[in-house]
Amino acid sequence: MTIETFQSNTQKTPQSNKVLLLVTKPSLQSSALLLQLSYKLGINTKLHHINKPLDEPVSDELLVIFDIAQADKKMTSHWQTTLSQYRTRVKTLLLNAPEDYPFYEIERWPTISAVFYPSTGETQLTDGISSVLRDECYFSPRFTRYLVNQSGQQRYFNHQQNGITQRESEILNKLRMGASNHEIAQLLFISENTVKTHLYNLFKKISVKNRTQAVSWANENLRR
Repeated sequence: MTIETFQSNTQKTPQSNKVLLLVTKPSLQSSALLLQLSYKLGINTKLHHINKPLDEPVSDELLVIFDIAQADKKMTSHWQTTLSQYRTRVKTLLLNAPEDYPFYEIERWPTISAVFYPSTGETQLTDGISSVLRDECYFSPRFTRYLVNQSGQQRYFNHQQNGITQRESEILNKLRMGASNHEIAQLLFISENTVKTHLYNLFKKISVKNRTQAVSWANENLRR
């Protein structure tokens, strides 16, 4: 994405409980982008080197803009696992996603809330981030239709081989998107206790101890 100079007549007061974290390789271009986003959107911004771990505690609501053009497959998987640990406080926005980026790959990102392509203009970028700040999503019509069509469907699993039920696969797919037990229960119209029971059985079947390990297992083993 070409970063141009943003024009704004007024500067907004930053939203103290929200932080925009740009994960990329530091450059004059990325620093300029953050400065202009902070000025135009009224949000606190930080730059995080894509090669460094996210060690600092997440105390505020974090909007992570991940520059996917700077990441290989291994780094992408690492960040997907990392962000899944902060699912209740993090929203993920992809920057510079390839135009042909598969939809199932987008779904791998925890709490994915927006996708921006190299062709995305500056107005679309700020509009998209503004939508996420309002607790909305910013997706292309094609990806939105895909999500609707895929909702509730069984995908990726060889159930006979893994012994995973359709309901367990649905829950694991929601888990990979960063959903909490409460959110999973609402999406699947079941109780939170039922979600916990399914997760307990699922963890035993795939030999993991927690949600993070389950997401990592899914990223490595789900059929595309």
